[in-house]
Amino acid sequence: MSSLSERIGAKRRKFAAAEILIFVGSLLSLVVSCILWSARKQPWVDEIYTWIEVRDPSLFHLYRAIEHGADGGMPLFYTTAWLWARLTGTTTLGLRFYSCAAICGALAVLRFTLRRAYGFRSSAFGLLMVWGTSSLLLDQNAEARFYGLYLLTFAVAVSVYLRMTERKEITLQLLVCGLLSQAALVSSHVFGILYGGSLLCALAVSDIRKGWVRPKVYFMCAAGWVALVPWAPAIRASIAAGKPRSWIMPPQLTDLPAAYALEMGRVPCTWLHKRWPAFPQSAWHLPLLLSTSALAIAAWKLATARPGETGDDAADDRSALLLAAFSAAAVTLVLFVLSRVVTPVFVARYRLPWAVGLSIVLAAFADTVGLDRIRRSSLAGAACTGLLCALLCAPILSALAVEYPFVNSESLDVARLDALIPPNGVVVTGWQHDLFKTIRFSTRADHPYYYLLDWPTALRGPSEFITDYHLMRAYREAGYNARSIQDQEAFFCEHPNFYALDNPEYSWFDVTVRTMPEFQWTEVISATPGFRRNLYQVHRIAPLPFCPTH
Repeated sequence: MSSLSERIGAKRRKFAAAEILIFVGSLLSLVVSCILWSARKQPWVDEIYTWIEVRDPSLFHLYRAIEHGADGGMPLFYTTAWLWARLTGTTTLGLRFYSCAAICGALAVLRFTLRRAYGFRSSAFGLLMVWGTSSLLLDQNAEARFYGLYLLTFAVAVSVYLRMTERKEITLQLLVCGLLSQAALVSSHVFGILYGGSLLCALAVSDIRKGWVRPKVYFMCAAGWVALVPWAPAIRASIAAGKPRSWIMPPQLTDLPAAYALEMGRVPCTWLHKRWPAFPQSAWHLPLLLSTSALAIAAWKLATARPGETGDDAADDRSALLLAAFSAAAVTLVLFVLSRVVTPVFVARYRLPWAVGLSIVLAAFADTVGLDRIRRSSLAGAACTGLLCALLCAPILSALAVEYPFVNSESLDVARLDALIPPNGVVVTGWQHDLFKTIRFSTRADHPYYYLLDWPTALRGPSEFITDYHLMRAYREAGYNARSIQDQEAFFCEHPNFYALDNPEYSWFDVTVRTMPEFQWTEVISATPGFRRNLYQVHRIAPLPFCPTH
């Protein structure tokens, strides 16, 4: 008997060691992926916003700038990122590690949450399939913005929600955790209120299925949304930046199914297709089939479950987690409807919390097919171990495979641009993305780059010009790089000769200089695969009607 007991104990310890190894390995894989992915990816404009803002000596000045429309984030991000920058500095990789740390934290929280309901293999498959292969998530893992925090706060809110479903009478401490988790979620992203509200709906449905009604619990959790009130002016300013036209187009019905797959497997499949054209590029749609099948199976399991009747706590937890997953899935549908009826908001990174829901659904799928019941010594068990190890390495493999256009589609060769502009030359960057690239990477001491503000021009140009105008005006009013942001008419009057850097896809040059007979220009360089911008040398050949004559 003693020998049998020792063998069972040794088996459990070995199993626990394997689980710890997979867990720690997944965190290390994300860290390495962040480093490798970051080396291949030039910071884009939103990351440069972060770089400028966290360098503000005053956190309260930063708050005021955001309140007046200088950026579109939420207070929890600015507070924590500003403090993070004081500890790690403001290098690109240092700021990207902020997101990596948050995404690793979300994985850790969700791992412990899933293990309350599912076995090791099912939990690991659900987590690693998403955290290991989702190109959307891995891109955010190496991006200095607030979406990693957004994902972490939702994972924490789901963990608190699960504990609230387990007992009818809950402690004051857990109630406070519910309030704080909701407050953190809505303070990390404005759409946190949709995901937070969906969790409260899931909690209410879970209670009804068990014959409970706990309005005080729902009210206490919803009280966390009060955290939005002080930030209301900043939210209004952010909404106003998209008026009168949004910066993106409304989604099509065909975009909705793909939104649930979170771009799983997209980068490696694209890489394989480029190297071996016989490999079908459409293979990255296979995860869509997997996620759709897993959702169907999860829906069936949820519909047939009878919470509280079997006395199986793990079964009840599985039902509660599936309710949370489907509530998160419903938010994607809500955002699609809003984008079609009110204003376009169907942006992939806004829906990143669905990664938590998808992991739950995939864990349920793995549990249904019996992943945890396979004997480790069997051939199937070896295949299962091999699959988990492959998913464990997937973040690193994706980072090694990622390339244009998935990254650097908006990159600018600032060093080459610096060399093209002669001393005393001035350059109008017709796209705010390009101005911020020069602010971040130009080595010119005189920094000859400018962005011009003009509302009529913004209205005549593409929709993105509207958002650019509002953001750049707010940046200038906040004192961020104010010298580089000037009124268009004043600049034209002061500078009869200048260079114009133009992105052909968002052509400020076509809307302004090309339509004005007072200007003459010559092309210095045309858009090429290596530069992707047009550079013009512009001369004023006649007086402008709006310039003073004295």
